[in-house]
Amino acid sequence: MPILLSLLSKIKIQMKKLIFILFCLAFSTFVNAQTLPATYTKTTVMGGLRYPCDFDWTPDGRYLVTSKGDNSFPAVNAYIKIYSAAGALLGTFYDLTDSVDSDFERGLLGIAVDPNFAVNHYVYAYYNYRNPSQTILADRIVRFTEVSNVGTAPTVIFNLVYATSAGTYPGNHFGGIIRFRPSEPTKIYIQLGDLAYQQTNPTLNYANKLNKPYGKILRINSDGTIPTDNPFYDDGNPATLNDDRIWTYGNRNMFGMCFNPVTDSMYSAENGLNTWDEFNIVHKGGNYGWATCEGMFLNGSTSSPCTVPGAIAPLATWGAPVPSVVGPMYYTSSLMPEFTNHVLVADNDNGIIYDLTMGNAPAYDIVTSKTSLADITTSGGLTTLRQGVEGCIYAMKGGYTTAGAIYKICPAGMNVSMLDETNNDLGQSYPNPTNGNTQVDFNLAQDAYVTMNLFDATGKLIKVLYGAQVQTGKHTIELSGLNEFADGSYFYKMEVKQGSKLVYSQTRSLVVIQ
Repeated sequence: MPILLSLLSKIKIQMKKLIFILFCLAFSTFVNAQTLPATYTKTTVMGGLRYPCDFDWTPDGRYLVTSKGDNSFPAVNAYIKIYSAAGALLGTFYDLTDSVDSDFERGLLGIAVDPNFAVNHYVYAYYNYRNPSQTILADRIVRFTEVSNVGTAPTVIFNLVYATSAGTYPGNHFGGIIRFRPSEPTKIYIQLGDLAYQQTNPTLNYANKLNKPYGKILRINSDGTIPTDNPFYDDGNPATLNDDRIWTYGNRNMFGMCFNPVTDSMYSAENGLNTWDEFNIVHKGGNYGWATCEGMFLNGSTSSPCTVPGAIAPLATWGAPVPSVVGPMYYTSSLMPEFTNHVLVADNDNGIIYDLTMGNAPAYDIVTSKTSLADITTSGGLTTLRQGVEGCIYAMKGGYTTAGAIYKICPAGMNVSMLDETNNDLGQSYPNPTNGNTQVDFNLAQDAYVTMNLFDATGKLIKVLYGAQVQTGKHTIELSGLNEFADGSYFYKMEVKQGSKLVYSQTRSLVVIQ
């Protein structure tokens, strides 16, 4: 699949998919997915993203977005960009172009903000490294310290060398999604594919080998060390006996995992070879059957049951043509109660969001129904789904596309607080309340002189915050020095002038709490 299957693998299965579609078109929910129901609205937070793969937020709402690179080595456009809460580009957080191998599925893939970001400002990124002489090819996790929207002090905390020659490296299944579990803020979970090695040969494939990290979910401490309570921990050395980092095994090619923040259940999306995609509940030490089994059956079969003793069966499957499921998201907000305790799963082939109803509370370890919510892209697929703090659903159109985007799906009629890019517009400050500094997004429909002033509750001007000639487009500025004022409610006012003519004025409130 784009992102998860190499281009060569995709070509090999294309004819099989085409034949199956023509035969089953009338019955295929994947081909006949409906548009977004009228009860929801979809807005574009940001567009024009090149090969985006994953995103995360800082606590104040800024976006960190990975671009995998343009399918080459040396990579082109392999960087992390940072955006304001309203989707305005703040700059390049870090450029990894000089060290990223972005051929096929490889590249700058996953990203995760440290749960303790407010204190340590740590951001973690997963990428495929290749040195200039092409003698070291590795999966890496690097930790940055964010300073004024820039990644500093890059520190490699995970380095898995999978080849020492560019002529011998595997072609695909590199995974790369990294996540923190809400109950374990110092542990990083890593999805790592089976390198597509001997996929139809269970004896040789890496996924069921406990001395190999491939075809596994791994678990490490956020400083890169190995937790001693991992299920196959023995001597602490991944290179001898078991690989001590393994959390699950028997996995093929995963891209996306999520957690129920209430019950702590963990879920994963997994892509099959040709016959079945899977949605799995993740259990410590679990065996998921690959490469003997795919879906609930033997590899490549639609009728012969899986024979691996103790293998954990998927909660839901998608048959051929497999849609390449990705980016599951457990919904918990009361904003859209129809999704509470549902898991939404995306696909990278079609751009469909699937709605899985979870059952057997409080474990939520069965799927009682699976429907197609909507096809939200006119072309291209999705990579990541996330739930916003307000309860809206955020979906990334990504993978092999130069027209990537992040969409926001909310209830119809809700004020989604997005800047209108076609008009002058002022956003709400963030963070709000603030104890000193806050940021404000605004959009200009034309070049103009912009002022921003602060007023107290009586309407008295108490501080000139900003004044500059500004070009058309989205912008973000910092309003500083608010700690000189007493706790309470204030107002900031933006005025837009062309010459002496006032063309726009908008006032919003903010709260200061020291």
